[in-house]
Amino acid sequence: MKSRSGLRVRCEKGVDVNVREACLKFAVWLRLNLEFPIRVVVYVKKDEQIKTLYTKEWVSASFFAPYDKNVEPYIRVAAGDYDELVKEEGEINAVYAILNSFAHEIVHYRQWIEDREFDELEAENKGLRLVDDYYEGSAFFEEAVQQLKVWTIAIDEGFSIASNDEGELIIPFWSDITKAEKIINLVPAYRNYQLKEIPLDAFLNNWIGDLKKDNYLLGINWSGKELIGHEMLPNEVFERIQEQLKYLDDQ
Repeated sequence: MKSRSGLRVRCEKGVDVNVREACLKFAVWLRLNLEFPIRVVVYVKKDEQIKTLYTKEWVSASFFAPYDKNVEPYIRVAAGDYDELVKEEGEINAVYAILNSFAHEIVHYRQWIEDREFDELEAENKGLRLVDDYYEGSAFFEEAVQQLKVWTIAIDEGFSIASNDEGELIIPFWSDITKAEKIINLVPAYRNYQLKEIPLDAFLNNWIGDLKKDNYLLGINWSGKELIGHEMLPNEVFERIQEQLKYLDDQ
């Protein structure tokens, strides 16, 4: 029997509504940005901690990794300490902490899919990066600086221009050519658009200034039919890229 694919989230009764909403939205974004060739269900529990199946340790989250790839894995995330975290760190940081646990186990899932040894340090680092990318679009800046280029899409009449609920105009950009190609193939309105590669120097020195002058926002790494992603001011994008360039220079 062919294995099912995908990512699902199941929230236990008693889980705070803010946690439930955050986990469901995070899962939508993950589905758009990662592959889940074997179905994995994330169970969000009302408990403060979870006992692992084999070591019997108490942890904030766990990943069940079956030896047989015909058996579906699952993730459990403890969310019962949300109220305490809110008191100690505030609502935003409390949700962030729970999503970090969620993302940590997603990295373990990827290690399992790829038949690799579980690496806790990799899961910690990549899990944090996933949540940072979800909230702040960090992958756009890292990839743009690594490749020294970005992409947008255009047609004979000009570049793709969208608008948000406030009526502000947005031009989308991507830090990876495959992400831009997916949008062209996925969104009917963009089917006749072509990719336009922009060197990073030109993006910083010409495009950003023009976009600021014309009061455009930048959409970064939009994905899916609903074009889920971030909207940023030109100055913010410029500063984030400069920070990333400085970070690499300091390494």
